[in-house]
Amino acid sequence: MNKLSFFILLISSIYTSYGQEKDSKMKFSIDHYAINVTDLDRSVNFYQSIFGIEEIYDGTEKDHIKWFRLGKHQELHIISVKNLELTIPKGVHIALTTADVSLFIRHLNTLDIPYYDWPGKKNAVSIRPDRIEQIYIQDPDGYWIEINDGEKRYN
Repeated sequence: MNKLSFFILLISSIYTSYGQEKDSKMKFSIDHYAINVTDLDRSVNFYQSIFGIEEIYDGTEKDHIKWFRLGKHQELHIISVKNLELTIPKGVHIALTTADVSLFIRHLNTLDIPYYDWPGKKNAVSIRPDRIEQIYIQDPDGYWIEINDGEKRYN
């Protein structure tokens, strides 16, 4: 085998190995979303009453941190901090999907939680270009949460 053929074979095998490794190891999904809050009990109450999330074992075992199941394999970590100064634009948000935004809006109305469309109109719904309905709410510390009906894409 000449040097050029050997070099091409070597490069090809490295590329193939890298491609296989990349395909098997370089896949990502959301593991958890962590937020800092000023009042742990207030935030836990907010997220549990709005989304009905289940508290799970907190691997840190620290009193100022709570972990919650948020989806099949995702978690929300709520971390109490002493000083928190947040100004969070709506473009920085977590997006949660549900099958029925209207049902969720009725739930928000019973809890007297305001919601907004993307431009900021209170108690209004936005329709994205892909025809997905979306609303936005804010938690007690100012974090924006998008709720959309994108789940219908998967059904």
